[in-house]
Amino acid sequence: MASFVEEIIKGRKTFFIAPDKSLFPESYLEEFLTLGYECYFIDTDIFLPIAVKIDIILSIFKDSIIFINIDAPIQNDSWSNLIHKANLKYPEAMFGVTFTKRLVPGEKERLEKFYILNVGCKCGAIQLEYQKKNNFYILQKTLYANQAMGRRKSVRAVCTSSCSVKIIDKEQKVYTAKLNDISLSHFSITVQGQDQFSIKDFERFQDVQFYVKGLHFRNDCVLYMRRPVENGELFIFAFATKSGAPGLDPVNKKLLIPKIYTIMEENCQDLLTKLFKTALEQREKPPLEL
Repeated sequence: MASFVEEIIKGRKTFFIAPDKSLFPESYLEEFLTLGYECYFIDTDIFLPIAVKIDIILSIFKDSIIFINIDAPIQNDSWSNLIHKANLKYPEAMFGVTFTKRLVPGEKERLEKFYILNVGCKCGAIQLEYQKKNNFYILQKTLYANQAMGRRKSVRAVCTSSCSVKIIDKEQKVYTAKLNDISLSHFSITVQGQDQFSIKDFERFQDVQFYVKGLHFRNDCVLYMRRPVENGELFIFAFATKSGAPGLDPVNKKLLIPKIYTIMEENCQDLLTKLFKTALEQREKPPLEL
């Protein structure tokens, strides 16, 4: 369980706090995934203050970026004060803000100056348009400018028991294994020593069968890397198209993108939900009587 959580918290993530979904629909998050950005929505609620949620996020996902929709209401505080206090506690925190297009002359410039120079938002103050189709490109440029991809070339989804692969070698021997993780370019499995999974480096396999959270598809792959691990041997495969190019076949890629995002979103939100619940229980616990 500990290693599972460690894999989930790896990599740079971007959290959009209280987003205006009429201007920024959740479908954009899947599209950002294809570009290498791991993004999530965090909503406000009446039970746990958003300041506590942000504190938990920064304490767990240390390499994260937080964008706050400053048009959203906040109880008993201001967004600028919340960001200021979080920056004091987490000096390396990367904050940015978003806001709806201002019609008053000079208001956009005033907000940019205030949040960037006075409050200390390292990731900028971003004005969104009323036409949501324009906001995808605005946010895409924002993510790129703030290096939201981190050091990864592609985003990996850490798999559960609902994800597996079946490989048939040239001698028609069948190997079935649980997927450790999967991205749009690679996947990995761990094979126990006694299973005798003997394949050659850079060996190519055709029509490998994948089962990813209810999705069944076939794609070619090539053994990219192998190394011994504590409980067996780790095999990393690269996807290959029928024409020999690296990556998934176009149809499979289109089908797999929402599945990968669903796995990632469930893993991240399940972890945060448990942490938020614990924090709420601590707040509601009555004081000890002396």
